[in-house]
Amino acid sequence: MKPICSKLTLLLLALGVGLVAPDNLGAASPRKKPKTTKTTKSKSSSSKKKTKASSSKRTSRNSRSRHRSRRVYVPTAEQLEQMRQDSIRLRTGGSEPIQKVSDPTARPLELLTTRFRRADSTLTRSEVHELYFAVDGRPDTAPFLSKIEEQADALINEHKFADALKVVQQGLWRTPTHIGLIKRACDLSLHLKSNRFESYMYQLVELLSMLAHTGDASSREKAIEVRSTSDALLFEVHWNETAREDITSTREESTKGKNYFIVTIRGKDKGKSEDHYYLLRSTFTTDPTSSKK
Repeated sequence: MKPICSKLTLLLLALGVGLVAPDNLGAASPRKKPKTTKTTKSKSSSSKKKTKASSSKRTSRNSRSRHRSRRVYVPTAEQLEQMRQDSIRLRTGGSEPIQKVSDPTARPLELLTTRFRRADSTLTRSEVHELYFAVDGRPDTAPFLSKIEEQADALINEHKFADALKVVQQGLWRTPTHIGLIKRACDLSLHLKSNRFESYMYQLVELLSMLAHTGDASSREKAIEVRSTSDALLFEVHWNETAREDITSTREESTKGKNYFIVTIRGKDKGKSEDHYYLLRSTFTTDPTSSKK
């Protein structure tokens, strides 16, 4: 009987092991987290980038629209009136304008002066012409401008460029279209890195361009109209780009009631020369310029 008991015992043990195994196998194993694929990450990152890009585009468009809206400036009638009064007061150097702003002959010219001083690019060539050849009947303008030029040149020779620019600006408040002073202001503001350089350069180019459309200087009939002999020389050197050493002589002559300034330059062919004619139209009571080069 012992062998049978031992066999039964072994069977029971085997059955017990077999019965216990399914319970252990049925136990819940810890669930593993699903792995996120690279494709999903790249899609999410690309969508985020697109969202940021679209938002940045919207921001840039909004900022550009705001900048455009800032550029549009239309002064009111009261502001234009104040601009005219300030322009007259600053030009005359007094606390009150010597001309009544309500005067219809004074209003357009003073408004042109203010626009020119502010480098208004909407000024037409005819408006610049009107402003340049406007008659100044004040008897002290000519000696005042001559004194300003002398003081400015003396300060430049002493290398006092900031002081020289201030003196030049005083002269430009009196006569804003004085080409000689504008040229000095360009050079000084460029040297001092002033933010007014572009305005002065605009004024100089507009004035010289306007003069170039008055003639071609080939004859008396086609003479270029200028306000002074110094303006004629500045035009010859800086617009025609004639070297100063190529200017052999200058002279003034009167013909049929008109005054001409003739600049003789060395011709391209050896031994030949050519004359450039300028018609003088002084707008001052006394011409403050001379024929010195």
